[in-house]
Amino acid sequence: MRVFTIIWSGQALSLIGSTMTTFGVGIYVYLQTGSAASFTTLVLAGTLPGIVLLPVAGALVDRWDRRWAMMVSDAGSALAPLLAVVLLATGHLRLWHLYVLAVLLSVFKAVQWPAFSALVPQIVTRRQLSVANGRIGVAEAVGAVGGALLGGALYPVLGLVGLLTVDVVTFTIAVLTVLVTTRMIPPTPAQTSTSVFAGLTEGWRFIRARQGLFGLLLFFAANNFGMQTVIVLVPPLVLTLASPGVYGVVEAVGWAGMAIGSVVVSAAREPRRKVATIMVVGLVHAVLVLAMGLTHSVWVVTAGMFGILGGYSVINAVTATLWQLKTPTEVQGRVFAVRRMISWSSQPFAYACAGLLAQYVATPLVTGDGPLAGTVGRVTGDGQVGGIALLFLASAVLLLGTQLLLWLRPAVRNVETDLPDLVVTTPETVADRDPALQAG
Repeated sequence: MRVFTIIWSGQALSLIGSTMTTFGVGIYVYLQTGSAASFTTLVLAGTLPGIVLLPVAGALVDRWDRRWAMMVSDAGSALAPLLAVVLLATGHLRLWHLYVLAVLLSVFKAVQWPAFSALVPQIVTRRQLSVANGRIGVAEAVGAVGGALLGGALYPVLGLVGLLTVDVVTFTIAVLTVLVTTRMIPPTPAQTSTSVFAGLTEGWRFIRARQGLFGLLLFFAANNFGMQTVIVLVPPLVLTLASPGVYGVVEAVGWAGMAIGSVVVSAAREPRRKVATIMVVGLVHAVLVLAMGLTHSVWVVTAGMFGILGGYSVINAVTATLWQLKTPTEVQGRVFAVRRMISWSSQPFAYACAGLLAQYVATPLVTGDGPLAGTVGRVTGDGQVGGIALLFLASAVLLLGTQLLLWLRPAVRNVETDLPDLVVTTPETVADRDPALQAG
């Protein structure tokens, strides 16, 4: 696990910097515009390009050495905030530059995720796979908690330029950690027998031929639409009710839930019934979203985010392990890229729709003489807060519906038993062969 731990620590540190940048840019845009639509458009710019490019990234990852793919991704991710620092320091930064920054970061992350996901089974043993996926969740959570706390504390002191500078430094360290381990990891065999275009379709054909995996992806696509509609509207809701400092606390508490959940997952025994675990967590999410919509109190939202992100840590680790066991190593880059593209395909639509629906549809429905003002509006309240709360309630109904549809599909419910685990092509990792690398 030493090789994994070195790479993992660098990625965790870079996540702190990334979260600080995301936090700072989001605050900057919202304070400049005061618009929920502008905020959600920024989130969309940081998400959609990466999702669209995932199949290309996955095909390239399977053709490249995955170590170097990660280094290129981290180096590119450092370049984007560096350009923003230069523009800000010289007084040339404009609002649209931040949207371009979000697009660039999204593109480089499209390469990083399938590369790291496919690299993990090469550097850990089968029995360590669940632990490694749990630690990845810990890194994401710790990075998010640290980034939110530091971002909230340092934004008034350092401003946006300071947060961007920290991001550049952390990405540089991430590149160095991967570089240090290059001699400890055997190079990935290049898959050059097919063209990049042909590689784009191979991942899709693999998933489409397995109805259980395909159905699971459709479930996550629908479920993610409801969940991301809620998550992307939490910042405008909290910033309407409280200060940026309070928003930082809400973010930190939410990601602390993921950190705690990830630690538990990495230390606990791997769940035997993975799909059932996903369903239980999904039901908990629906109840939490319902509570957030009914009360829309800052503290209820904080508790809800703690539970939602804590549940995500379980779902992410369980799902990653399931896919790694069912997918041959040589096509994991392509398959994992298509997997993420499908399951995340609804997120850009949620980001694009959420702010507009909250501002121009839901808010008028519960405000003044709106048709729901005298009924539902008594529960949600009025104004932008009431509109956001109304969307939370609609999302809760959607989440419950996706759980029902998942249960009604036997091919998805039984995917763990219907599809056999595939033999890992490299059963011994570098750490197994070299006793000096087993510590840690």
